Amino acid sequence: MSKSKKHTPALGADYSAKMKSRYAEKVKPSGKIYTKADRRDNRVVENMTKELNPDKKEDMTTQGGCLCGAVRFKINGKLRPIINCHCGQCLHTHGHYAAYSAVEKNNIQFVSDSGLKWFRSSNEARRGFCQECGASLFWERIGENKLSVAAGMLDSVQGIKTIGHIFIADKADYYEIDDDLPKYTQSSKGELEGDS
Repeated sequence: MSKSKKHTPALGADYSAKMKSRYAEKVKPSGKIYTKADRRDNRVVENMTKELNPDKKEDMTTQGGCLCGAVRFKINGKLRPIINCHCGQCLHTHGHYAAYSAVEKNNIQFVSDSGLKWFRSSNEARRGFCQECGASLFWERIGENKLSVAAGMLDSVQGIKTIGHIFIADKADYYEIDDDLPKYTQSSKGELEGDS
């Protein structure tokens, strides 16, 4: 009976040569010959450790939508900070006070708007909602180029803060406003970054 050889793993140079040959079999070179100019163009010239400027919101893209997805949108650029509106219409529309950001209309793009319906809530404004799930999404003053977006409809509100309260004269008695933010009995007439 013949003795079988024990299998010994290849080590060192033998192992490297074996792995190189396996790699060469699987990966086919592209055939492109890169010149010195190509390599120079592909260099990273910026400092990779530099942090992004959190104040540069113009380059931001924010997405959002309703509960069921029948209304989805994308916002390019800067969002206004959040303003809490305590008016009677917001209380009845949202079931509580409304937290709104705002954006220039030309910076919002609808990915899906099959469920979007508009309700003319006064002579001055209309409200956008989803006819499928009932989500209250937008408030728009007729004839203006800004659209208020309910903050809860945004997928991410990172870096956006609440800056004040409006129409607190209409506030319901079941809750209190006990923060130190500016409070206005009616509209702030634009003092809270264009909420008038």
